[in-house]
Amino acid sequence: MLVLIAIDSAQRPAHVDRGRAVDGELVAPVVLACSTPDCEECTHAWFGLVSHGPTATAMVVDRPGVTEADLRRRIHEWLDCRGVIDVVVEATELGGYSVDGHRIDDPVEAIAELVDDHVREIRLICASYPVGTVVSRLGSLVSAAHFADAA
Repeated sequence: MLVLIAIDSAQRPAHVDRGRAVDGELVAPVVLACSTPDCEECTHAWFGLVSHGPTATAMVVDRPGVTEADLRRRIHEWLDCRGVIDVVVEATELGGYSVDGHRIDDPVEAIAELVDDHVREIRLICASYPVGTVVSRLGSLVSAAHFADAA
């Protein structure tokens, strides 16, 4: 399966310095808007699905041993650890959760949709770049990372 993994970057931005993702671990972008308006981390980082730490760069790789079920489980655990699931459940119970203008009242459906969104985003990124491409992000914009050669 094509997935994204954390890679170490010597050109790591200052806002992605603490609690880093572990090189080689599966990562995902944040697809749900962060509640902190000036959050640089959620806008720029990929998040480790085991360490939960950020990294500035990720690589498209083929990991035949990773199944979609594995990826979904890891994404669900990461969202739970970040407190996102609690927020979504509360919002659905209060009637304030919608996806693309469609109100969702069932918390299980809402969480499943959120996990689906992350898997879709990872698939889209992996389909857009060849294996071995290092990518960085700015919100929903993803591009191949180009590093200046050291002098």
